[in-house]
Amino acid sequence: MPFIRFCSLCKGRLRQTLLPANKREASRSSLGYRAQSRTHAYLELTKPKIVFLLDFTALMAFLVATRGINLFNLAVVLVAGTLASGGAGALNCYLDRDIDQSMGRTSQRPIPKGELSPLNALVFGMALVVGGVGVSLLFLSPWTSLFIFLGAAIYVGFYTKWLKRRTTLNIVLGGSAGSCAPLAGWAAATGNVSVVAPWLMALLVFVWTPSHFWSLALRASKDYAKAGIPMLPVVVGDKKAAQYIALNTFLLVPSSLIFVPLGTFGIIYLAIAGVLGLGMIVLDLKLAFNPTKAQAWTAFKFSSPYLAIVFLAMVLDYRILH
Repeated sequence: MPFIRFCSLCKGRLRQTLLPANKREASRSSLGYRAQSRTHAYLELTKPKIVFLLDFTALMAFLVATRGINLFNLAVVLVAGTLASGGAGALNCYLDRDIDQSMGRTSQRPIPKGELSPLNALVFGMALVVGGVGVSLLFLSPWTSLFIFLGAAIYVGFYTKWLKRRTTLNIVLGGSAGSCAPLAGWAAATGNVSVVAPWLMALLVFVWTPSHFWSLALRASKDYAKAGIPMLPVVVGDKKAAQYIALNTFLLVPSSLIFVPLGTFGIIYLAIAGVLGLGMIVLDLKLAFNPTKAQAWTAFKFSSPYLAIVFLAMVLDYRILH
């Protein structure tokens, strides 16, 4: 009996010793999870997929601008562009928080989900934009800083704040924000944008944007209608919007090929851009004749890598043939 009581006493003390340690471990695990979740929320706020595409076009423009590669300038423009673009994405989420929560496509963003407060998103976004422009001003040319600033300002002030809720031209005119990325990349490499090539790259991004985004808007037209956003499919209907997408693509493909007769790029670029352009035309014509959500999603998914591959073709052509 004394031995049994001794064992019971030891077991009780052991349980008391282990229980706080388990609780502490669970608490540390919970804190780590919350920190990781919060970090992920801030990352999502920056719209990383858009930032990646913008950085990629800036990188490709930089590599085409000059034979020599200034690695410091290249690193700085990518850091500055990432900060400013990510900050603009965060400010877009802040300004659109009221409509994001009513749309299925955007309802899982950090602010509607309650993962981040609007104030935190606002401060975070402003800090990133100021940081990005500031880094560029310190180390790069004034032209580079101007285009980095314009890219963020157009996206936040012109597109999100002024155009998006007012006109079907929102994404058409707002697409000029993305056009600033290759101009910034070119300016970072050369210090200026005095030749025609970077402006044609900017034009290509500008013309690509409506075909790309209208396909997504067509698929999510009910969401936009519910939120009261006058995206093209909401205003003119799916069938008419699909026709506009095809028409815009017939402008996009010549815009992508104009580099060849001007002598900027050669046969490698022509082959890649030509095949991709043909694919865009075929898919968007199918969408025009069959304006379904599924076909719109197919067109959107094809247009997503289209721009990146065309810009990659520029670098391949320039580095191999020149």
